[in-house]
Amino acid sequence: MMEAALFQLRAALDDDDPQALPIRLSAGVLGNAVAAAKEHGLNTARVNDIEFALNDLVAAIDDGGAPDAVFTAVALLQNDAAALRAATALPAEIIAAIRELQAKLRTRAKAMERSQYRAEGTEVAPLPHPAEELREAAIPLVRQLAAAGFDTPSLDSLVTEPESLRYHTMNEIVDELDVIVGG
Repeated sequence: MMEAALFQLRAALDDDDPQALPIRLSAGVLGNAVAAAKEHGLNTARVNDIEFALNDLVAAIDDGGAPDAVFTAVALLQNDAAALRAATALPAEIIAAIRELQAKLRTRAKAMERSQYRAEGTEVAPLPHPAEELREAAIPLVRQLAAAGFDTPSLDSLVTEPESLRYHTMNEIVDELDVIVGG
């Protein structure tokens, strides 16, 4: 259905209008995202790509002005994207597991940061949520997110090298997961 709306959108744009160039470019990116989903199969990650491209298209339309027919096509595209999002959404238990891991990572990062501000000569308190515990929580998430089409290089590093977990890598993992779940 998105292909038909894209066809309507492209037909509504004047090829000779230089102000429509950003809209045409954004429509091309969206078309590529839709084609990739059609060619390689629909999954949560590809729907995220489609929504990202659609949001860029809407921003280009807002910035450049467009004929009314463009708005009709965009409304169809938004409805189709919402239907795709609902059909491919990550299960609630995966989202809950992601949020739980993020909470543990934030707690450990805060404790790590606080440990830098201790009185001289005092011992460092043990950090909550040891790296191995976080790794065990991350293993099933990596598999489930890969099955949904997501690349998770930061989370992968926790699984493969838990001993290298540092303050900045914890923040990278939290950010990476926020992008996936729309955090």
